[in-house]
Amino acid sequence: MMVLSATFMRSEAAEWSAQPSLSVRGQYNSNLLLTSSPHEGVWGVWASPGMKFAGSTENFEMSGRTAADFVNYYGGENRSLTNLYFPISAKYTTQRETFGFDGGFIRDNTLMGELRQTGVAINFTQRNMWNLSPSWTHALTEQVSLQAGFQYVNTTYENGLQLGLVDYDLQGGSGAVIYSPGERDEFKLSFSYTDFHAPQANSLRSEIYNVQPSWTHGFSESISATIAGGPSLVHSAVGAEPFRQSDRQTVWVGSANLKKQWEDASAQVEIGRDINPSGFGLLLKTDRLTMTLSKNVNERWTASLSGAYVMSSGLSTQTFRGSFPDNQYITVSPAVNWKIGEWWAVDFTYTYSDRQVKTFNDHATANIGSIMLTYFPPKLRMGR
Repeated sequence: MMVLSATFMRSEAAEWSAQPSLSVRGQYNSNLLLTSSPHEGVWGVWASPGMKFAGSTENFEMSGRTAADFVNYYGGENRSLTNLYFPISAKYTTQRETFGFDGGFIRDNTLMGELRQTGVAINFTQRNMWNLSPSWTHALTEQVSLQAGFQYVNTTYENGLQLGLVDYDLQGGSGAVIYSPGERDEFKLSFSYTDFHAPQANSLRSEIYNVQPSWTHGFSESISATIAGGPSLVHSAVGAEPFRQSDRQTVWVGSANLKKQWEDASAQVEIGRDINPSGFGLLLKTDRLTMTLSKNVNERWTASLSGAYVMSSGLSTQTFRGSFPDNQYITVSPAVNWKIGEWWAVDFTYTYSDRQVKTFNDHATANIGSIMLTYFPPKLRMGR
């Protein structure tokens, strides 16, 4: 960060901006833990201060956010928790080179980030995640470029072992060749290696080797689509020598999405399969279908609808003790945003969640309603 700051300060033309905000939310959740056991609904109060910031020069760009959620639940479950968000992105560009960085720290709970990522509801606790992802892109010609990147993720859970959850590390590298024959098409051939390590899960280590071609096509200025897919070779090993067991398997992963933009609305549909790490101490194969719709009714009112259908299963491997049941997760969330004035906005949101583990005839649903008031003070700007 000191190197980036020095580069920024030496520039002749620099711009900084900061956008603070403060949100207060009232919420009712009929099933906070998304459990099939007897339960009562809870009322929640959220206070969420935050600030977005950005800076740029002729060659350098940086953006990020600092935010927190101070949450208290009352009723069937009396709980207090704190969520923290510190994502940051930076990019430095020369004539042929682009150096990038994405990363930060997130502290949330397992029924927020992990549930959305994997489609599996695990025990309710706080999750801490560090993410570091530098990248480099080199333009060979106007149409061909090379890309390389590295990623490191460290995830820990509060009281994880007591709840059947284990900490894990994930790291790996990737490379790609990108060919852009015109403004509307981009072809990409990607290679990646991922190392998933969960020492608390009987020293489990899984390595993933993936090759994935992709094609992005712009049908018009307002419609675009991307399709990608390829094989992933997964090698897993568990236990201590000389009794360490290992196996190999091939999993096909991929995705396809379609985006449409109007002057006052947008729509996106995506379907795909990927491999995700999990606090259960194993890799999960996740199939998902997601949809997002948004419509600006007028200058003050915006309506949106998002939904997801997710099927998750443990990668079938002899290294995992016992079988992991298939999980199904469905969520639908309509929302309305009302801009009261230049500095104030109100969000009305309803979310329906449905979770099933068919192997154990385990079925749970939740209805969540919330009203959130947000204050946006004037944006702070500084330039020279």
